[in-house]
Amino acid sequence: MSDELNKTGIATRDELISYLDTTPTVEAPSWNLIGQGFNDLTEALNPIRKDSHYIHQKNGTSSVTGYAPESSFEAELDKADPVCTFIADIGRGRKTGSECETDILIVYTWIQGSAEGKLLAYKQRVAILADNPGSGKGGESLALTGSFLYKGDPVKGDFDPKTKTFTEASAAA
Repeated sequence: MSDELNKTGIATRDELISYLDTTPTVEAPSWNLIGQGFNDLTEALNPIRKDSHYIHQKNGTSSVTGYAPESSFEAELDKADPVCTFIADIGRGRKTGSECETDILIVYTWIQGSAEGKLLAYKQRVAILADNPGSGKGGESLALTGSFLYKGDPVKGDFDPKTKTFTEASAAA
C-alpha cells in the first residue's frame, strides 16, 4: 500500500483490508493481515426489517430495525500464516464461547482517517465459526472455511498502517 491515498476510480478488493487479533487473551492486540491463503472474505450485513400494514393504509410500511452482520471466508490452510493457524485451531479444538472470540479490523485504505497517515477503520468483536478447519480432496490444498459472526456494535476509529495500531474515534480526535 502506498503512502498516497487512491481516491479515484472503482474500489478494488485489495483496497479493503482486514486484520484479525490472533492473541485475544493478551492485553495488546496482535493485528495480522487476513490475506495469505484467503481467496474470499464477503461481508453480509443481514439487515433486520420490520414490516407493518396498518388498518388505515392501503400499502404497508417497512423499516430497517437493525443488523446481524457476518463475514464468510474461504481460504487454503497456510501452515505458516497466523490467521489461518488461529482459525484452524479454533475448529480443530471445537472451541466455543469466549474461546472462539476475538476482534477484527476492517480498514478502508482509500478513506483518510482523522489525521494524515491514518486510515478509516472499524473494530468489531467477532465469534469465529470454523466449519471446515482443514480438509479436502486428495492432491489439493486443505480448505479453511467459516464465518466471522459480528457481536454488538462496531467501533469507528483510525488505523495506522505503519505501526499497525487502532485508535478509537473518540480518542483519535
